[in-house]
Amino acid sequence: MRKTLLLAIALSALLLASCEKKSAPHPQPPAQADTPVQPAATPDSAGDIVFADGTATAWREGLTLTDAQKKAAVAVIFYAGKDCWRVLGVGLAQEQTGLVWCTDDANAYKDIITPILCEADGDAGALTFTGDKDGSVNLEQIGAFLRENGIPDDTEYKSLYPAFYFAKNYAKADGSNVRGTDYAGGWYLPSLAELYQIWENRATVNAAIALCGGRQFGDYWYWSASQYQHYLSAFTLNFSSGNWGASSKHSIYKSVCAVRTFNGEEKTMTVRENLKLRSGEATYTQVLAVMQAGTKVRILELGWAETIDGIPSNWVKVEVQQGAKDRDGKAIKGGTVGWCFGGYLE
Repeated sequence: MRKTLLLAIALSALLLASCEKKSAPHPQPPAQADTPVQPAATPDSAGDIVFADGTATAWREGLTLTDAQKKAAVAVIFYAGKDCWRVLGVGLAQEQTGLVWCTDDANAYKDIITPILCEADGDAGALTFTGDKDGSVNLEQIGAFLRENGIPDDTEYKSLYPAFYFAKNYAKADGSNVRGTDYAGGWYLPSLAELYQIWENRATVNAAIALCGGRQFGDYWYWSASQYQHYLSAFTLNFSSGNWGASSKHSIYKSVCAVRTFNGEEKTMTVRENLKLRSGEATYTQVLAVMQAGTKVRILELGWAETIDGIPSNWVKVEVQQGAKDRDGKAIKGGTVGWCFGGYLE
């Protein structure tokens, strides 16, 4: 399979918008250092500052923003993959007072949540990763793992999973600038691999965040959404050294950030028949829920192209909207994120 666009499906306009390369490079540096930049491009490079209207501009020495632009800034891009479908940004606000990954009475505390294992290899500052490198549905995967193993799913309680819910409810964070915008949803706690991408670009990311008036990454330990090999621990990353650590899930001495995808226009679509919401972009991945026909979902990201049941389409990451139900008529919590096959959306 190739990550290519299939123009014959209902998603075509959205996919073209999200994957079209810019016709012109980022705006050139202003003639004078105190001349505010005029954003005109969509985000596609590490260091890009993203604004609430979807435009972006690249950070550079001497760049200035107007007060209005600072208030409109919502994120800084820290990773743009070789394929245009994966562009990740980090929010301008952080929680550095200490949040636990989960409390010691959460049902995920004493289990190895195998679907979200992410293993690091190599020395500090030169790490590589295997396993679950996408943290966007890790909270949902925890819930599915608990249910599959006959354990009550308690992931709906934000008091039990504070770090995850800081990210999930990021719009409520002071200084996020995203409340009431198209970017209010879709935020998540990054995986260890994604957190490491921020660390690799930390100088540019921090400079851009500072320019926007946000909170920079300090020399702290940050939580990832990734399970460690020991059941009581989750992965953290040290932003001083670039090395990983394994911390007790209920440790309070960790900072938290929130990330999301920035892949162009987002669009709401409807499930046209019962459709599985999965943890990844393949039929062998974990089923998080079965969405009832008529469920409204918001498209967050484009994935693999595939033909299923004779229908050519793309896998898409979606956010379930309020009022959704599964095939048995039980409620699916609004804001739940997962992957589904786009050929069954309209």
